[in-house]
Amino acid sequence: MADEEDKPQLRLTHYTSKISGTTPLHSAVSPLPPPPSPSTLFIINNEDLLTEILLCLPPKSLLRLQCVSKLWLSIISRPNFRRLHARRNPTSSAAVTNLFFYRVFCWVPEFNFLCLSNSLEDVNSMRIITSNLSNRREGFPWRIHSCNGLICLDPYDDESTKFFMYNPSTNQSRFIQLPDSPENRHSIRDLSLAFDPLKPDHYKILCVWMRLPEIVLRFSLYSSETGVWKETDESYEFDFEWDEELDEDDNLSSMFNSIKVLFKYGAYLDDAMHWANADGDFLCFDLWSERFKPMPSPLIPHDQWRRNILYFGESGGHLHLIETYSPRATLVDVLEMESDYSKWYVKHRVDLDFLIAEYPLIVNEAFDPDEVERYQFRVPSFVADEKDNKAKLVLSLPGKLISYDIITKKVVEHVEINPPGALYFGENLTLYDWIDAHQHLETLACV
Repeated sequence: MADEEDKPQLRLTHYTSKISGTTPLHSAVSPLPPPPSPSTLFIINNEDLLTEILLCLPPKSLLRLQCVSKLWLSIISRPNFRRLHARRNPTSSAAVTNLFFYRVFCWVPEFNFLCLSNSLEDVNSMRIITSNLSNRREGFPWRIHSCNGLICLDPYDDESTKFFMYNPSTNQSRFIQLPDSPENRHSIRDLSLAFDPLKPDHYKILCVWMRLPEIVLRFSLYSSETGVWKETDESYEFDFEWDEELDEDDNLSSMFNSIKVLFKYGAYLDDAMHWANADGDFLCFDLWSERFKPMPSPLIPHDQWRRNILYFGESGGHLHLIETYSPRATLVDVLEMESDYSKWYVKHRVDLDFLIAEYPLIVNEAFDPDEVERYQFRVPSFVADEKDNKAKLVLSLPGKLISYDIITKKVVEHVEINPPGALYFGENLTLYDWIDAHQHLETLACV
C-alpha cells in the first residue's frame, strides 16, 4: 500500500489582479501628517459617535483598526459591539468571494483556498485563515461544517468528548461538550452547524448519531442560547445486517457507508437542515419544530440508476442541486427548489463543452465519449443572487480552479495547481469536489 511519501506534492499559485494606474514616487522622508481638526478630535473622543461609525465598517477593516488605540480596541473587542455589528451587517451566501478546501489523504489533512475576487488582500487574508486552521492545537478535524462565516470542527481524537466552534475572521474559538447520548464516539455520524446571519446572537448544532444495537439514526440538537443538548423524538431507519465476525467499530464503519443520505454535507436554509441523496429521497429537518418536514426529491432519469450530484447547497436564499448525466456529461443542469418546497426545476442548463478546447486535460481518454468519467471536472461551489442577476459556477479542472459566469459567459482563472496530472490511487489530486469546499464569509459573530 502506498504511504504518505508516495503522494504527489501540489503547488498552488493564486492569480492576483494588478493595480491599474501608476503610483507617484515619494521622497525618502514623508512629511508629517497635519494635526487632527477639531471635528476629528470630537469624533475620536466621543465614544458613542465613534461606535456608530465603526458599526458601519466591514469586519476586516475593524480587525485592523483595533491597533489604533486602546479605546478602539476596547470598543471593537466587546461582545456587545460584535453582536450588534453582526446584526446590522448580516452575511449572505450571495456575496461569497472566498472558499477554503479541506480534505484528508492518508491521515494527512490538507487546507487550501480560492479567492474569486483575485484580490491580493483576499489571498493574503485566506492564507492566514487556512494557516490558522492547519496549525490549531486541537489537531486536525475529523468533521468540519461551515455556515455563514462560522465553522464547527470535530477533532480526530477517540478520547475527546468535545468539539469546537470557530470564527476564522476573528480567530475566536470555543469548546463544546458532545451530547451524552451516544455511547461510542464513533457512533456519531455528523455535526451540522446552523447559523442565521439575521439572528447572529445564537446558533444551533444538529448531531446525527446511532444508538446501538438499534439500526436507526437519532438526532440531538444543541442551542448556544441555552448551552444544552436535547435529544429529539425523530429517527431515521435504514437497512443493515450486523456482521458478528467484525468488531463494533468495523460494523459502524460499514453501517455508515450503507447510509445513502449525505448527512455529512447538510445545507442550512430557513431554520432547517437539508440533505441530498444520490439514490433516494432527500431529507429536511426543521430545527424549530425538531421534526422532519416534507421535501421534494428531483426525479432520477429513467435510464440512470442513481443521481450524479456535482453540487448541493444554498446560495442567495435558495437551495441548488447541480447534476450531469451520460451521454452528455458536459451538459450541466442547475436545479433550484421552489421556496414553498413544492418542486425542483431547472434554473440553468449550461453546456461546458467549449472548455475542452482551452483545457484539453479535462478529457480522460481512458473512458468512452458516452461515459461520465471521461470528463474530469468538478463543481466545488455555486454562487447565485437573483437581485443582482448573478449566477456563477466555480469549476475545478485538472491543474486549474476557474469560475464561469452563466449570465455573461465569462471565464476567470483563479488558481493554477501543479503538477496538473498528479494521481494518487487513480484519483487526480488537483480536483476539488463540492464536499471539500466551504464558503468563507466575514463576520464578527461570537462563538
